[in-house]
Amino acid sequence: MAVYLFDFDGTLVDSTGAVEKALRIAIEKTVPAVIESDLYEDYYKALALFIKGRLTYQYLGVIHELVAQGTIHEYYKLMPRYIKDFPHSRNVVRTLRKRGRYVISFSGEHTYPGGKVIFMKRTNWYDEFDEVITFRGTKDMLKKFENLRELYPDEPFVWVDDSPSRFTYILDENTLLVQKASPYKSDVALLFERQNFLKIKSLREILEIDDGLSACTEG
Repeated sequence: MAVYLFDFDGTLVDSTGAVEKALRIAIEKTVPAVIESDLYEDYYKALALFIKGRLTYQYLGVIHELVAQGTIHEYYKLMPRYIKDFPHSRNVVRTLRKRGRYVISFSGEHTYPGGKVIFMKRTNWYDEFDEVITFRGTKDMLKKFENLRELYPDEPFVWVDDSPSRFTYILDENTLLVQKASPYKSDVALLFERQNFLKIKSLREILEIDDGLSACTEG
């Protein structure tokens, strides 16, 4: 049984436009006074950095204000409305499960605790997977990957992600690392030297990869 690990944002769903739209509307609804002022850019940037987990001390005061005004809560309420599936994403996941593959959502947690699961449930993605695993940072990611490998020591893994930098930490030769092409993420040149690395443009290619794995297993 092959085990598939799918990143969520940027791999199965397009959340880039959703982030920008939800940020803007959340600010407009909760702190409308700043829309036409010089403060708008700072408020937008502070909220964007907070969402990405990159907040600096420079914007702490602004974030405290956004928390008090309910802006962050409003953002997380709005965001799922604007997330869009990438072409073929649900069909690929469903087809893999119909074929008897074990499909896991394996992705980084949002700054807001439990935010990733909330988004998945509100976009009706949560039940598409056999299991949902989130992680915080590289160390936690590697630990949870190791836990999965201990549970499935002999099964081939296929990890699909639009962030190839994560793959640089994975030395497991029984894991096929598949980079989903993204205009927002840069390639990692060293990965192209690995025999267990591929880059794809369309998620439909995953089913072709699965066909190849099945042929190898049966052979």
